[in-house]
Amino acid sequence: MKYNNLCAEQVGFIEKPSSENQAACMRLHMMGDEFCANATRALAALLVYRQHPEMKQSGENFIVPLEVSGSEDLIHCEVEITGEINRFISTASIPLHKGLHSFSIEFEKKILEGTLVEFPGILHLVIKDQGISDKEAFFQEVKRKLHPMEWEALGVMFYDEAASYMEPLVYVKATDSLFWERGCGSGTAAVGVALSHQKQQSVDMEIHQPGGSLQVMVTSSENKVTNILLKGSVKIVAEGFVYL
Repeated sequence: MKYNNLCAEQVGFIEKPSSENQAACMRLHMMGDEFCANATRALAALLVYRQHPEMKQSGENFIVPLEVSGSEDLIHCEVEITGEINRFISTASIPLHKGLHSFSIEFEKKILEGTLVEFPGILHLVIKDQGISDKEAFFQEVKRKLHPMEWEALGVMFYDEAASYMEPLVYVKATDSLFWERGCGSGTAAVGVALSHQKQQSVDMEIHQPGGSLQVMVTSSENKVTNILLKGSVKIVAEGFVYL
């Protein structure tokens, strides 16, 4: 998976759906059993690209239900064809978060505060990008403090609200891997949920990341989130074989 080899950040395996989810076109099983929103959107686009027979058409778009590791519910994606044969606009309906908590930690003789957003399969800390000199050391402190909680993957989303810019640092427990991701879908959703809770209203915004931008749409009613959508471009850049 080395970035200078495959230019990839995460590995997902395509499987047949389980007997409980026969309505799904395919199952996406991530390498560390985590949930990955961007990989889900990417697989949906790939199935449209390959004209999978079980997807359904809605107007000019395609509806692709998927079974995904880290999520108990089917994920429904809507894929829009563009003028480029290998580029699609893919929107995924994200499972609602299971919990949202205020979080504070002492680091570099300062008390830093953020928001914990717990999704199925991954726990995210959304924190303002406030001049933390060693972000990986900060992550290790957060990881130690959150060790008693149950999670398959842990992300720290360093967020600059003025620029609407996010840097995602993600750890997967099963593979003991810590990686600066160029984009994180569930982390984007976590930022949207945190801001919706802070503003006590629905949000629809674009969040810039090192690898591009994602649109997050969080619908809220009476300060309770009822729907989360992630939308962005997916481009198929290569196909082939990997010899291991």
